[in-house]
Amino acid sequence: DCGEVERRETTTMRPLVITLVVAAGLLVVGTTRASSGWMDCGETVNLCGVLALESGLGPGAYEHSQPSVHGLWPEDGSYGSSDCVGPSDGADPTRVYTCYAASADDDGETLSFEVHEWEKHGRCAGAADADDYFAAVCALATAPVGIMTRTRADGGDLDAMKLAVEAAGFQIFDVDDDDSQLLLSACASPDLTWHLAPVASFPQTCGGWPPRPKPTPTPAATRCEPNQHGPPCRDDDACLAFADCLRCAHSGYCTSTPMPTASPRTIAAQTDHAPASRRHPTPRLEEEDESMV
Repeated sequence: DCGEVERRETTTMRPLVITLVVAAGLLVVGTTRASSGWMDCGETVNLCGVLALESGLGPGAYEHSQPSVHGLWPEDGSYGSSDCVGPSDGADPTRVYTCYAASADDDGETLSFEVHEWEKHGRCAGAADADDYFAAVCALATAPVGIMTRTRADGGDLDAMKLAVEAAGFQIFDVDDDDSQLLLSACASPDLTWHLAPVASFPQTCGGWPPRPKPTPTPAATRCEPNQHGPPCRDDDACLAFADCLRCAHSGYCTSTPMPTASPRTIAAQTDHAPASRRHPTPRLEEEDESMV
């Protein structure tokens, strides 16, 4: 995702720090969802996203004995106004991190999933490296996953978990009913501290970023060419009217690259950034073209 040529990207050496914003002035109880699923960071916030948490009650790869974290996803590109803030070291993870170790998968499969999360989301999250990203993910998820775990132990379903998480002061930005996941809103302040906070509080919680440079206007593409973005799109049907375009890539642009095949685990993982309200008709597989890193 972080390889888009138009995307604003900043490389940083500073590590991520995590805080949870559940102060009285920022306590929000009740679900607030963007009607389109598109996240607006705000004029003074350059990095925002969602913390995706699995209830463990979903189908296939989303069925676990207890709730767990899925990942921290900057809402950039077609998902929101966030920048992609790149790492100083983009090397893939080489070990299983604590908040992923509870998975029923063997270590090899879990590590493969971590590599997927790092390559697809972590390289845009302002982390110095993979260790920094997953330390942030695990720390940020501790409190809400604990709430979900206790609620499920008491017999609660996804709706009960959502209510319990909201009652604790965390805002649910979106709900993935298909895979039984909760997506909590989060933003990062200029020092790259990530906060779980309501979208409406992003400017107060994470504001103070330097103004973004104004992008140089570029002519809109009218066809698909190798290694370049095609016309913007929301689904595959939007690309059929343009020459040499085959489908809508995860980046939100038409592409001439065919959809590759993938294992069931990868297919399940590739839908992780597209809950029911935002999922494209075709599952997102790992792509080797200009639309993915």
